[in-house]
Amino acid sequence: MKHLKVKIKKLEFVSETILKNIEFTLNKNDKISIVWPNWSGKTTFLKVLTWEISHFDWFIENVWNLSLWYLHQIYSDNEEKTVKEELKNAFKDILIIENTLKKIEKEMEKNPDDLDFITRYSDLLENFNNIGWYDIDNKIHGVANGMKILDLLDKKLIEVSWWERTKIALTKILLKSPDILFLDEPTNFIDIESVEWLESYLQNKWIGWYVIVSHDREFLDKTCNKTFELQPKKDITFYHTNYSNYVFERAKVENKKLENYKREQEYIKKQENLINRFRAGSRSGWAKSREKMIWKIKRLDKPYIPKKPKFYFKYLWFTPEKILNLKELFIWRKDPLFFIREAILYKWQRIWIVWWNWVWKSTLLKTIIWKIKPLDGLLIKWKSVKITYYSQMHEELDKNKNIRDNFYKFWLEFDEQYLISILKYYLFDKEDLDKKVSELSWGQTSKLLFAIIWQKESNLLVLDEPTNHLDYDTRESLEFALKKYDWSILFISHDRYFVNKLATHMWFIKDWELSISYWNYEDYKFKLENNLDMDFDLYDEEAQLNLVLTEKLWEKEAKRLKNKFGSKRK
Repeated sequence: MKHLKVKIKKLEFVSETILKNIEFTLNKNDKISIVWPNWSGKTTFLKVLTWEISHFDWFIENVWNLSLWYLHQIYSDNEEKTVKEELKNAFKDILIIENTLKKIEKEMEKNPDDLDFITRYSDLLENFNNIGWYDIDNKIHGVANGMKILDLLDKKLIEVSWWERTKIALTKILLKSPDILFLDEPTNFIDIESVEWLESYLQNKWIGWYVIVSHDREFLDKTCNKTFELQPKKDITFYHTNYSNYVFERAKVENKKLENYKREQEYIKKQENLINRFRAGSRSGWAKSREKMIWKIKRLDKPYIPKKPKFYFKYLWFTPEKILNLKELFIWRKDPLFFIREAILYKWQRIWIVWWNWVWKSTLLKTIIWKIKPLDGLLIKWKSVKITYYSQMHEELDKNKNIRDNFYKFWLEFDEQYLISILKYYLFDKEDLDKKVSELSWGQTSKLLFAIIWQKESNLLVLDEPTNHLDYDTRESLEFALKKYDWSILFISHDRYFVNKLATHMWFIKDWELSISYWNYEDYKFKLENNLDMDFDLYDEEAQLNLVLTEKLWEKEAKRLKNKFGSKRK
């Protein structure tokens, strides 16, 4: 049976152990996600599996000579070539045969009666037809269309942006079709439509195996049926399920290990107390015998259960029914970008702003908090509304100052002990206080900003990509805290798992205008898939809601939507 057997005894960099005691087998048609904290060396691990790193104690058995491919960014020695020419390199074997055929054709023109040339040409041509040379353009067109890069095909590589290159690299690797595909954060920097197309492609058309590292939990749920967990101080753990079920199963496993460890420790402590009690006196023989028995017990190691940060958000006790009113508003940078006919943010709404193809998403948020003035129109914020803003680039922080001074920057002049107690919730140590922000990882910087935000009271949170750079457990903790926040949230995120847990409504930017949907993303997709074309503004008109839904849907589904949206719009 075809397989790839992996055994890694130890991999160290500068005397620090990165990988240790990892052993597993990839079997035919495996669809595996690998999950671990940000700092655990995920990229290093994938480079080991694809032989890009080889100087360590390891063994990989690939007796079938399976082809392996690892997602790389596109960097070419010829930036003048077009994107289509770069994608054609995915069919390198076909191109070699094509060039060989052209050379033989020239020789045949000179020697038309040479049977050796004719035979060789005939054999190569048959092989050329068998491997599908005639279908290259169609394959390129199909995958490029799914990844939304058709308009880039005739551009030179030097003319495309870094995030467009991510799409090109992903398109190229899909066209190459290796036996085993290794993808490192494939959904980073690609829009939602492309992510969903990629999910469908891997589910329905990909015939090989793959291993995926991604923080997009929705993507992992839909594409992978096995989960490998790597944690520091722990051996690799295997779960034969997708991400969501893995979270549930892991909690059960960790609780069971902790219970067994505590039970054993309690037993040993009781025995030791008895031994100490009877060590002297008539029962000393029994005590010595019992002590030898205790020594022979193979002690369970204390389970390593990673700490999870705790997020908190302070909120004002009063908030008006309407938070924001945007009317006939032009959003702009140097030029007008898009138009908002009218949008109202109400109390208790948690609104996800959706964009396609990186459409000026942060510009809207910065306009709402008055960091950018609108070109024209009305932007009304009620007087009692107090906004707390989180930026994905952490612009509020001074990267050249240490953690302590960044709190002072926001007039949060706490004494050291209180400051340490705050930071411990976000997994910082006392020694971190004097670290400059520039020395922190992206994940730590995000948590520092959340620690500062915690100290501010608000009734509107404006969040720009709040889950970026956060590992799985941290995202789960953040979701839990945001769901407990009592007032309104306006946020941008490409994390659909996060969105479906949090969002109650959607604003989406498309065709140069902001539109409103009083649904979350899961239900919005349902609408599209079932060809529902209705005015969302009518959802609080019960009669019209009933009429539209019963015409469009079967009775059970109409009742679900009516119950969900008919009386909840604020």
